[in-house]
Amino acid sequence: MAYSTEGITGVRIRPLALDMARGRPAVAAGAVEVTWASTQADRWHQVYVSGRLAGVTARSEDRRLIVSGPVGRGGAQGTVLVEVVAVDAADRWTDFGDELGGFAGAGGGRVRLSWQAGLYLDAALESFDVFADGRTGTVDYTAPLNETPIPAAAGGVAPWGYGCGGYGVGGYGMSAARFEWTTDLLEPGAWRFAVVATDAAGNRLATAAEITIQLAPVPRPPEAFRLASYDPVTRTAALAWQPSPDI
Repeated sequence: MAYSTEGITGVRIRPLALDMARGRPAVAAGAVEVTWASTQADRWHQVYVSGRLAGVTARSEDRRLIVSGPVGRGGAQGTVLVEVVAVDAADRWTDFGDELGGFAGAGGGRVRLSWQAGLYLDAALESFDVFADGRTGTVDYTAPLNETPIPAAAGGVAPWGYGCGGYGVGGYGMSAARFEWTTDLLEPGAWRFAVVATDAAGNRLATAAEITIQLAPVPRPPEAFRLASYDPVTRTAALAWQPSPDI
């Protein structure tokens, strides 16, 4: 996948100035500060504002970026969506705005599947394939979602070892190995997925493991943020807004 949000948390956006003289907050015309935490130490980070690429970090270790001040759908008091994604160096300036999840009624999201190898697998295990039902209720086993087989030993290194599951807890050895795979953007609704283990010749090693997931669209954000009151003595502001119609 060209970009990832795995391990990115605590995204915050702060105006560089706040003008309350006119009775409402106003973002400074210059820029805003976006900060976040990320476990992706060797990748660069992009910041998107309302679906548009707003900036890219200069170094892979940066967790702060100043971007152009956004204007939401409701004007200066409108709501903006700030998203931070991690990318490889070669994709620093690639715009993934069209691929990011849409709002309710427009798009769904991605599904990250995670499974354990299990005792049913044998030494011939080579790879996995992921299948789906296309929201029909019946999984189509003729066309895997993954373009290439998901290797059981990525880079020739098997993700298991003796006692990986712990004594009396979970699996042991090969059966304790865990695998993950993330889909492309999918439409909202009930999806049924299946994971199939295969050998080098493409033969299935066991009955497929199936699971049903209800994929919900991204809710629309709240709107019409405004200053309800401000106490200049205590320097305390009370904000008001219209809630999301999808929550």
